[in-house]
Amino acid sequence: MQAERTLPQLTADLASQVSDLFRNEVRLARAEAIENVRQMGHGVVRAALGIALAGAAVTLALFSLAYALGEVMPMWAAALVAAVLGGVIAYVLVKTGLKAASVEAVSMPRTSQQVAADLRLIKENITP
Repeated sequence: MQAERTLPQLTADLASQVSDLFRNEVRLARAEAIENVRQMGHGVVRAALGIALAGAAVTLALFSLAYALGEVMPMWAAALVAAVLGGVIAYVLVKTGLKAASVEAVSMPRTSQQVAADLRLIKENITP
């Protein structure tokens, strides 16, 4: 049978285990952050390509609208209407995009769940 361990031995073991636990949590947080940044980078590249293509398409659509309106009003007025419409659409897209890209949208759920579980485990082992 194993002999009773002394309080200093138990304290040293606890300190060692908490240290290991903390290092593992830091590794998990780092890995999760790297994964999130990598996924975000791929998304940014696709979004940039889509924006470039959409910009060209919207420009052509606004020119088409201006030419169509040019049949019923002076060309300068038709171009102004198309420009105002494009400006309003751009404003709405920028506002909603900035809201969606806020810092609150980025989180690390696995790390926070694991840290909460570890804290519960430590509390259970410390309390008699």
